[in-house]
Amino acid sequence: MTTGDTALQRFNRAPLRNTDKLNEFKMTLNNRFQALQDLLGKQQNTMKENWNGIKEKANFSVSEGEGPQL
Repeated sequence: MTTGDTALQRFNRAPLRNTDKLNEFKMTLNNRFQALQDLLGKQQNTMKENWNGIKEKANFSVSEGEGPQL
């Protein structure tokens, strides 16, 4: 294989013709992606909570008259 060639990876799809194997494969794949989605959801919630905390502190500072005086 030279530098300009692209690798073509082939997968044995014969076992997926078996319905039980296909369902097992789908479930395994779904579980892997679900774990990633759960992790992403936790990160998004944390970011949202952090942003809400920043906004609350900024609003409190403004209402209390803190910050630079013009």
